[in-house]
Amino acid sequence: MVRVIALATSLIALSMQCLRPANASVDAQVQSYAEMVCGTNLKTGNLEESEVKQRCIDGLRALGSQSFKLAASSIQKCKGYPNFLTCIKGHTSDTDRIKQRARAHSREIRSMSLTPHHLYSPRLEKLGLTIKKVLGPRSIKWSNGSQTLGCKGKSLYGYYNITRGFVVMCQGFHKGDLIELVDTLKHEGWHAVQHQCRKGSPYLSNQEIASRILEEDLFNLHSYHPKQKQLESEARIMAKIGDRQWVGLVREQCRGKEKNLYKPNLGVPYKPF
Repeated sequence: MVRVIALATSLIALSMQCLRPANASVDAQVQSYAEMVCGTNLKTGNLEESEVKQRCIDGLRALGSQSFKLAASSIQKCKGYPNFLTCIKGHTSDTDRIKQRARAHSREIRSMSLTPHHLYSPRLEKLGLTIKKVLGPRSIKWSNGSQTLGCKGKSLYGYYNITRGFVVMCQGFHKGDLIELVDTLKHEGWHAVQHQCRKGSPYLSNQEIASRILEEDLFNLHSYHPKQKQLESEARIMAKIGDRQWVGLVREQCRGKEKNLYKPNLGVPYKPF
């Protein structure tokens, strides 16, 4: 029994000896790192005042290995604070913030596409191809909650960007309603026709617009400028006509303005991503 206790005591002592060098190694690394970043002003390259340097070193030593996660700019910013440790604790997640931003950026990239998200529709593809022949191969951007494209958090079906010449489809707001998606694509596509092929003038006369505009659409047009109201009314009318007639009108109004859609010869069927 005495031998067992003695052996156990020896093993514990040995394990403690094995742990100490590891902790001592980390402490030494932190000390070395702290002296390097605390001893020099990272903006000017000059030596820091002894009081500022020691305050910084003490704070980083208190954080231990967490200090390696800090951005050098955060350390430099907190050197000027009387309570360095309190200031720097607010920056101990610099690495985490970078990871969060990277994840957010990745989500944002996935929220944008040149084709509908998780939806294939020959009808949408044909209408989209008609628009692309007028505006170019990358002229329709599909958003599934993209903040960059201005759809996230807004009650917005889509829009036509006049200055940059592309259509944005806020697919998430349509909640999978194919009829609404078709309506929006034809509506915004016709705005492209108005500006790219008709120099900002409507195709229909005032009388034709007045006789064909739906009452529910007319009710929603009060806030528009008179000229914009005419173009918007026409786009709403054009969104309701048959696909074949719509495609025919686009081709007729934009004849001679078509753009060649580049299709690389990859040896396999090509589809824009």
